[in-house]
Amino acid sequence: MSLTYYTFIVITISLFLVLTSVSLAVTTNGSTNELKNTLDTLLSILISLILFKLVLQSFVVTFAAIKAYNGEHYRYPFTIRVLR
Repeated sequence: MSLTYYTFIVITISLFLVLTSVSLAVTTNGSTNELKNTLDTLLSILISLILFKLVLQSFVVTFAAIKAYNGEHYRYPFTIRVLR
């Protein structure tokens, strides 16, 4: 559940970056090529972050499943603990 929050934060930041870059390109009469390059860069960064998140999540879930199978207690890393 915590990784979902982090994904939401990354999506929010990336949307902010896209909107600011598009607004800067429109207000400064930027060429279409500059706008395309900016959006392509942001898209590649977003895709790499999503892939990293998926690999990390699959590793953490697999590790937790192995620990649970052995009867050990495991707490997920990067977890926001709201209730104690």
